Amino acid sequence: MSQTSPYTIMKIWMEMSLQFEDIKTPLSEKFRSSNKRIYCNGSVRVSPSDCILPVKYKQFADRIKNFEVREDDVWIVTYPKCGTTWTQEMVWLLINNMDFNRATQENLFTRSPFIEYGFILEDDDERRRNVMDTITLAENSPSPRCIKCHLPKDLLPDQLWTKKPKIVYVTRGVKDVLVSYYNHHRLLNGYTGSLDDFAEAFMSESVVYWDPFWKNTLDFWNMRNEENVLVNSYEEMKKDLPGIIRKTAKFLGKEFSEEQFLALAEHLDFSKMKDNPMVNFEEQKKKLNEMFCNDATFMRRGEVGTGKKELSPELAARVDKWSKERIQGTGYPFVG
Repeated sequence: MSQTSPYTIMKIWMEMSLQFEDIKTPLSEKFRSSNKRIYCNGSVRVSPSDCILPVKYKQFADRIKNFEVREDDVWIVTYPKCGTTWTQEMVWLLINNMDFNRATQENLFTRSPFIEYGFILEDDDERRRNVMDTITLAENSPSPRCIKCHLPKDLLPDQLWTKKPKIVYVTRGVKDVLVSYYNHHRLLNGYTGSLDDFAEAFMSESVVYWDPFWKNTLDFWNMRNEENVLVNSYEEMKKDLPGIIRKTAKFLGKEFSEEQFLALAEHLDFSKMKDNPMVNFEEQKKKLNEMFCNDATFMRRGEVGTGKKELSPELAARVDKWSKERIQGTGYPFVG
């Protein structure tokens, strides 16, 4: 029996209207009350994706779904904390012919717009709203555009599935994602709950911002053989960054000298990225200082295996059990 094409499924979803359900469970309320900055007005479950997003998403949903896609776009799609910024900088330089001069003078936030950033913070301050209209920023960006998105595939712009631009998806070991996302919420979003509380919300697949982790990941893993989809992993990037750069360049149809590939690998070294004000969000921290804790750093460690070190043995075992149940029979190799 032939397998249904992911694009056939996409066309079915495109014909379905989005539905919103307010989420007010004890667990969601506990999670909301533990965050100071982005869940203050509550969350909604969005169908057909089952993704949980801040209620403010309803104001942006149509603009994102109807976004005008260009065939020469490159979309960086990930679950949060999987190496998104790292990949954005790599891809932007590859499609812009290694323009290091511009990359060192213009912030990645404007070079590679985060299209749904506007609904993340529950704040109606005019200054913030102007800074965060990244849909307009993406609309007005010159081609080829490099656009970042964390939304699940069925909430992405409809034209992604008809115009079929390049999509680079990045995944990461689930325990490292959990710990990194916990620290992201704690430092940048004012989360006051414990790591165990955060893990409970993460594995409930019902309260943490964005799509449930395994659904998001496996949806794109199942598209890995599509000509316009490339799946990289954080672990591969850490192990062999030059190799991943070459692989991604080939996918994008770009050719460079060995010296240029090595120069890009040097530029993308984590220690350099962490100290690079064009990619480490220091500029945004100054503009929107109240959203950051004083000790917040957008890039923390950039290591593989942090989750195993920071989770208790009992919690790590729960995460492993939860993960194995969801990836059974998928052939997914990057469990972590």
